[in-house]
Parts: sequence; structure tokens; C-alpha cells
Amino acid sequence: MQQREGSAGGRIVAIDILRGVAILWVVLFHLWGDLEFFPGAPQAYYEQLTWQVRHDQGAWRTFTSFTDLLFRDGFQGVPLFMMISGLSLTIAAYRAGDALSWPSFFAQRFRKLLLPYWVGVALTFGVMAAIAWRQISVGGGDFGSHFRDGITISLHSTINIDGGVVFASVALLPRLWRAEWFFAPQLALWFVGLLAQYYVLFPLLFAVMRRIGVLPFLVTTFALTAGANWWIIDQYGAPEFKFAMVTGWAPFRLFEFTAGMAIGWLLVAPEARRTLAVLRHPASIVAMLALGFAAHTTGDLLIGRWSVRYWQSLALPLTTLGLALLALPLLVRRPGRVDGSAPVRALTTVGVMSYAILIINDPMRLVASQLRLEDVSQGIWWTFLVAVYVPASIALAWPLARVLGLMPKRSPGRDRAVPVIRPGAAAAGSVEAVQPAVSGG
Repeated sequence: MQQREGSAGGRIVAIDILRGVAILWVVLFHLWGDLEFFPGAPQAYYEQLTWQVRHDQGAWRTFTSFTDLLFRDGFQGVPLFMMISGLSLTIAAYRAGDALSWPSFFAQRFRKLLLPYWVGVALTFGVMAAIAWRQISVGGGDFGSHFRDGITISLHSTINIDGGVVFASVALLPRLWRAEWFFAPQLALWFVGLLAQYYVLFPLLFAVMRRIGVLPFLVTTFALTAGANWWIIDQYGAPEFKFAMVTGWAPFRLFEFTAGMAIGWLLVAPEARRTLAVLRHPASIVAMLALGFAAHTTGDLLIGRWSVRYWQSLALPLTTLGLALLALPLLVRRPGRVDGSAPVRALTTVGVMSYAILIINDPMRLVASQLRLEDVSQGIWWTFLVAVYVPASIALAWPLARVLGLMPKRSPGRDRAVPVIRPGAAAAGSVEAVQPAVSGG
């Protein structure tokens, strides 16, 4: 059996690059969305961009319309992360081979998923307490009132804290049971409950994929995802009317995870060698990019369009398919010298710290909202945006990631070519080799 570059051990640099892109996309979406409040459906931003182009409104307006669309779609960094999770877990399972132990798998995965989550919960409540004390110093009042009903997000939204919200945030699973607890109150960490579902489903999905084949597996899970969303539309009129359900429960977005599993198979399974060679051909890369752009744009234009009724059920599966096809040229390429360049190494470092960055990002959003509430000077505000919001999120995430064990043992970008493994040799590696959650799998 021959295995490709990076398939027999160590980290695959392209995956960390994709993680880095995804986390920066999400963080910028949070910043832009908090300032925009409340963004419309993506269709409105496509129309804005095409109008600027058709009416020749100038390069700057066209550029800002494009960035508005790019930032508006930043929520799709989450499906991208779920795809990376499916990819990473599949690679880990293939690497482990016959040595794979599901109890050990679950113990490792959930430890690296839940411990950082609880740190994020504590950090968010701590920052909220600090903001409550700040509000007392500015305008008086008592701590309890400010903490329960005085903290804002996006300037215009108040975070209400009660016993149920605290319980849901600590226990995690109650977030999935009641819509009012879904964002309670660590807004960005809702994904942990979704990822936990994928972890539980993975052994079954992995067995099914290997039994029926990758293509039938993809078609089936695409259909199941579309069917679940079709049911929501039939019962409630539109996915948006059951936002917490379609966002937080695996059946309504399963394809994002299984698409990643298929890519993981492509990268490491011996039987995928010929397919991988075909996809590395320049003509295949052009086709993947064109089809990916078409699928993603079509799905994007279906989001929030109630007039198309049941066609909305294809929105998430199509955008996910588009993201997968757009990411494939990066993921299937052979490692090169560029992987060791400073920009790529910086991006991969951001990628492996992505879970920690997301944990830091929520408190940053609360601080940003408080600064806007106090109507600070433009100088202070822009200093915070440029020098603190993103740079400090990354800088503070590094020690947090180190403490939580989220950093790789080897520096990203240093993987060397993997030697050929003789026929019959067991695949090397372990489940531990791939990072969990936002920082990996």
C-alpha cells in the first residue's frame, strides 16, 4: 500500500491553512455583523454588488460591495469547520487502522472539545462581570442588575442572564433543547453541541461510508440533509422560523460533515489513489473551482428566500458542496516550498489555534459593544478595532491553546515527505494525531 504526502503521520499543512482561513472568516463576520446589525439575506449583497458593477459606480464602491458579501457569508466558516472535522476524524481513523479503539477515540475527542468549552464559559462570564463593574463606575446601579440585564452584544442586543441560561451554558446540551438558550451566553460556542453530535455519529457514518462506497454515501447524506430541511419548510414555512433547530441539530446539516469525511477518504485511503491523481490535473482543478463557485452561489441565493419555498431545502447542501469543491484544489495539492513561507506558516498557526481564537473572540465582542455603548472617541474605537480586536484575539489565544493542549507537538508547515509504506504494512498514526473541534476534528 502506498500513502500520499502527509497521509501516514503528522499534520497535513493544507488542512491547517483551511482552518486559518475559516477562523479569520468567522471572526471578521462577527465584527462586521455586529457593526452592520442586522445583516439581510446574502441575496441582497449579491444584488448590491451586481448593481455597482452594472452602473459603473467606481472601483472603491465595487470593492466594498464585494467585501460586504464576503463578510456576510462568513457564517459559512462554521460549515467549513464541520467539514474539516469530518475530514480530520476520517484521516485519524484510517491512520489508526486496526488499532482504532472507539472508547479511546471518544475520551480523546470529548476531552479536547469540552475542556476548552468550559474555559470559554468561565472566561465569558468573567468578562461580563468586569463589564458590569465598569457600568457601575460609569453610571451607578447595582452589580446584579447590570450583570443580568445590562451587558450588550452588537450594541443593540442585551444579554439576559438567569439560572436557566447559566445552566444551559455550563451543561451544554440544554442549548439544543430550548431556542432561547441556544446562544447562552457564549454566542460563538453553540457549535460545540453540534460537533458533539457528529462525534457520536462518526463511528456509524464511517462504517456506512466504507460499506456502501463514498459516492453513494455522499448522495445519500446530501438527500438526507435536504430532506430534513424540506420537512422543516413543510411544517413551519421556512428554516429561519426554526433557526436553533436547523442550526444546532445534525440531521439538518449532516452533509457538511460527511463531505469532509469523503475528502478525508480521498486523501488517505489506498483505493482513492487514482481518483486523487485525476483531481490533481489542471483541468480537474479548473472544473472543481467552476462547479464549486456555481454550487455555492446557487445555494447562497436560496438562503432566506421564502418565495422559493421548498427549494430552500437545497440551500445548505449546495453551499456546502460549493465550499468542498472550492477547498479541494488546496487539499489535494502536493506539499511545496510555499508551505514553509512566513505567510503560510502564520496562517497555519492561526489555524491550529482556531478553537482558542474563537473562545477569545466572544469576550472581544462584548468589549467592543461596551465601547460603542459608552460612545468612545473615534481614535479609541479605531485603535481597538485595528490593534486589539483581531491581533489581541490571536495573541491571547496562543497561551490559551498551549495550556489547553490544542497546539500540535510539531510546528505546522514542517511535515516532511512521507516514505512509501510496503504493501501489507499497517497505517501509522493514532486518533490523537488530529486536533479536535475548531482546531481540527
